[in-house]
Amino acid sequence: MWKYSTLKYIFWPIFIGVFLYSFIVESLGIWVFVGLILCWLSYIVFGVFRMEAGIFLTAVCRLPHVTKKNLILTFDDGPDPDHTPEILDILKLHQAQAVFFCIGKNIQTFPEIVKRIVAEGHIVANHSFHHSNFIGSYSTQKVVTEIQLTENAIIDCIGESLQLYRPPVGVTNPNIAKAIKKLNMTVLGWSVRSFDTVSSDKNELLRRITSTLKNGDIILLHDTKPVTKDILADFLLYSTNKGFTFDINPVRAIK
Repeated sequence: MWKYSTLKYIFWPIFIGVFLYSFIVESLGIWVFVGLILCWLSYIVFGVFRMEAGIFLTAVCRLPHVTKKNLILTFDDGPDPDHTPEILDILKLHQAQAVFFCIGKNIQTFPEIVKRIVAEGHIVANHSFHHSNFIGSYSTQKVVTEIQLTENAIIDCIGESLQLYRPPVGVTNPNIAKAIKKLNMTVLGWSVRSFDTVSSDKNELLRRITSTLKNGDIILLHDTKPVTKDILADFLLYSTNKGFTFDINPVRAIK
């Protein structure tokens, strides 16, 4: 799909041209303009909520050129003192690696959990400092601050950062894109979404994340929900029985 940075230079000249034609040559009626504006707004809204469309920025939503059957397991919104340690126990038991997109203020509150994540071979990545549901309304500088505060928290805790970012609720827009470019961050999205934040039905969640698994899929879960912990072992067993591995080294090589 065409990127916003390109399409805006096509849409608005067309809109202005249609307006001038209607004003000077022949009236086209208000619904022509309403239709054009609705098309533009639909495109913008689609881009805001569909990271994989790549309208505002480029996000890695599936691993390209994977030579073995590998999945990338990701957990958002932690670390959580109640659930993250249990999830780490399950991952260790099944020898699976994962990427934990941590909220900056949680990193500062629970640094020992973050250190354990890294010590057990997982990746700690950036999920903004406050995880505001309204980050889509933030200025570029405010997004920069959210990301940079979290980068600082990661480095203070574990000494290094991969500069890997996932926007809260997957929202993207021009301001977020500018902030990511300014900070030279890499955005990791997902191709399989569990919806474990809105459903507690274990069977439904398992069905959702196992029904279409493909090599290179990136799976979105949350280490703040009891149901995620409850289905994790079954998911790992199912996936390994299908021949999949959970190796995060391809993520380290994305840059």
